Amino acid sequence: MLQSMTTRIMMFVVFGRPGAGKSTVSQAAVQLLGDGDGSNVCIGKLNNEDEFLYIYLDLDVCVPQWMKDNFAKGMYPTLAERFEFISTACDYVSDKINSPSGNKPLVPIISFSFVNTDMRVEFRKRFPHSEWILVDTSKDLAEERILSREDHFYKGSGGSSTNDTQTDGEDDPTTKATESSDAADVDNSEWEFKPVDYPHVILDGNDEVATNAQKVVYVIQNHLLNNSS
Repeated sequence: MLQSMTTRIMMFVVFGRPGAGKSTVSQAAVQLLGDGDGSNVCIGKLNNEDEFLYIYLDLDVCVPQWMKDNFAKGMYPTLAERFEFISTACDYVSDKINSPSGNKPLVPIISFSFVNTDMRVEFRKRFPHSEWILVDTSKDLAEERILSREDHFYKGSGGSSTNDTQTDGEDDPTTKATESSDAADVDNSEWEFKPVDYPHVILDGNDEVATNAQKVVYVIQNHLLNNSS
């Protein structure tokens, strides 16, 4: 029952390489959607009529300390470790979005890097009704931002520009990652941001936080307006 309830909820995933500004943009978007009291859970109206309960979830809270310590040393999780992590993170999201929310429709906003293909595949299998929003940044800009954050556990980087989008077609979130993508992802010793091979919205990571937050709000509200009963 929990799984069927979870898969019916539409959520919005803000992702991108570490340092892209995903969390900052997501939190700013929640404030625009709600009453701006600084909370990660807020109520907001759509067209001054229907009320929605917006909840912001940063999956960095699911990263175990040992993994944070390894990141700080430039040691990245294996495929098996990533699978265990994303399974735990999905359970965390399920618990949060299946908590009582009164009679208001729930709109989850998720932020996480989703550097690897395998983690994206697993998350999309668990939550097929999701719209993905990429904060597109260059490697250098992301590095600069990360190094300026004393409290961030991640200090490494790698890969080319984020927006290396594959256009061969949309992958099926109900299927497992292909052998080739698994093989390429097993090591990922440089922790490269893998190309995105499914439809997603792209934001310019060089834009101001307020600009990108407003774009996230537009994506969410546009979906709600077009899918309201």
